[in-house]
Amino acid sequence: MALAMLVGGPESGQPIVGPGAAQLLAGLGINRLSLLEDPSGIAVVLEGWAFDSADIDEAIRAIYPDASADVRVFREIQQIAVMRSAAGRSPR
Repeated sequence: MALAMLVGGPESGQPIVGPGAAQLLAGLGINRLSLLEDPSGIAVVLEGWAFDSADIDEAIRAIYPDASADVRVFREIQQIAVMRSAAGRSPR
């Protein structure tokens, strides 16, 4: 599963996540999209089993059609599963 986060800069505007963008993203193998917000702006998290992060430029154009140069891309570098111990307590 590939995962990427897009963070639009001040001039990128709001992300577009309507039906047209959703169809383009689905065509790239993205099957889940999350929007995250803080006072500085909105981030878009893209996930998909068939998503190839080499296609990130197409995903950016689908979500930020007028500002692809002003979008930062965070790519997944590692995935770690965290589980609770059998006794329900974390080891020390």
